[in-house]
Amino acid sequence: MRRDYYGVLGVTTSASSAEIRRAYQQLARQYSPDVNLWEQDARALFEEIAEAYRVLSDPTARGLYDRQSTPSSDERGQASGEPRSAGRRGDDLHVPVEIAFQQAVSGLEADVSVQRLSPCAGCGATGTARGAIPAPCRHCGGVGAVWRGRGTLETEPCPACAGSGVCVADPCRSCRGRGVAPSRRVVKVVLPAGIDTGAELRTPGEGHSGPFGGPRGDLVINVRVHDDAVFTRKGDNLYCEVPVTIVEAVLGARIPVPAMDGEMRVALPPGTQSGQVFRLRGKGVPRLSGGGRGDLYVTVRVEIPRGLDARTQELFRQLGPLLPGNPRARPQGARSA
Repeated sequence: MRRDYYGVLGVTTSASSAEIRRAYQQLARQYSPDVNLWEQDARALFEEIAEAYRVLSDPTARGLYDRQSTPSSDERGQASGEPRSAGRRGDDLHVPVEIAFQQAVSGLEADVSVQRLSPCAGCGATGTARGAIPAPCRHCGGVGAVWRGRGTLETEPCPACAGSGVCVADPCRSCRGRGVAPSRRVVKVVLPAGIDTGAELRTPGEGHSGPFGGPRGDLVINVRVHDDAVFTRKGDNLYCEVPVTIVEAVLGARIPVPAMDGEMRVALPPGTQSGQVFRLRGKGVPRLSGGGRGDLYVTVRVEIPRGLDARTQELFRQLGPLLPGNPRARPQGARSA
């Protein structure tokens, strides 16, 4: 039989936290082993008073104690002929989704096929054979949780009923007494523009059903974005390389540059160096938080021609003396203008 902690402290079940504290302080002074040196039962009584106060002074522990110490909703419902209350909430369902780079930038609506637990149609989520009535678990009193041990406020799922709060004597053959069975469903999920690998999207109420008619958990989409052959993403910014000819770099030119929303033209100034970076504002990835897009950084790579014929090689020999300066003659660390 569970000890009546309210009776131990001499307070009512509606006592406030202050009343419980005052009652404990008075009893602790009265039955302290330091005061009652010759009383054999003083220490055991004092420990019981301390245990009662530890439980009733903690709101969470007190709530659990109250539920375990009073008739459960299952017991009351069965006594009055009312249907049994729903079980615990179902688990969240984590589903990985892979999308293309362009889809992550532009966003999309996806139909995601999920395998999840749903209420058993064979028993109406009761977990029992037709006509049988599930009984509250005697080990936990229908709460679904038990104390880990004496003197602690921590709880754990009841080992007798696996946290469901009920015991099934005649289980349903379809779900084996769990009240849920596997099912498949297509869920429409919106992936916003700018989503990236590692993002989690939560859709409430589309996860596993709880046992015995409990509410569903959530559907959690774990996103993985494929790499792109042209662009590298860093946050909301995009990076790419564009090859140019030596003539375009020397004389300047308007060159085509790839962008997520179509090809663009970028003006290269005369004397563009290989490795020079051009920033195109607002041409990156849409920001998930709103407020525009990141930038596109274009790195120019000057392509040096190979396999020149004799005539072209001679033209370069004639051009060499006409070029200004020798880059190796500049002091170390100096840069060209």
